[in-house]
Amino acid sequence: MYNPLPLLSTGLLEDELRKGKRWFVRQTYARGMTAGISAAFMIRSYPADEESTALQHLKAIEKDRNAFLYDASISAHLERLSIAARQPTGYRVFYAARKGVEWTPPGDYQQKMRNYIRTQHSAWIPQKAGEKIEIGLFEEFGQFFLKFTYDGQDDTIPFDLIEKY
Repeated sequence: MYNPLPLLSTGLLEDELRKGKRWFVRQTYARGMTAGISAAFMIRSYPADEESTALQHLKAIEKDRNAFLYDASISAHLERLSIAARQPTGYRVFYAARKGVEWTPPGDYQQKMRNYIRTQHSAWIPQKAGEKIEIGLFEEFGQFFLKFTYDGQDDTIPFDLIEKY
């Protein structure tokens, strides 16, 4: 299973804190699991003024027993985030950075996307010098989506769906 997210690092955490991020939602992250680790988590940050959005995210994943909302203004929470950023033995902690259209998928996923476009949007035939099909990767409350855009038309699908192509 392809994992599009980077590992959380101390530098990345410090950058997010400098940008004013205060709320950090942790959740289980199956795409991050590899042999030899006990658990994989994803952390998504929100600015200080987006507490309600962070709480919506937490509510959306309330069945996840690993779900947790860190408040970086609380020193104990900040310490736990720092530990996570150091990638403790047996765990992998990923950061849900917004990718958008600057994301470049691996070759096999590029082929899956071409197959999807060919079967679901057969009329989308870009010309060499004309408009291109844009594909962006987006995350919302821990779920990934692909957004295909061409000639004023959009199609957004769950990321997991592309794996069937």
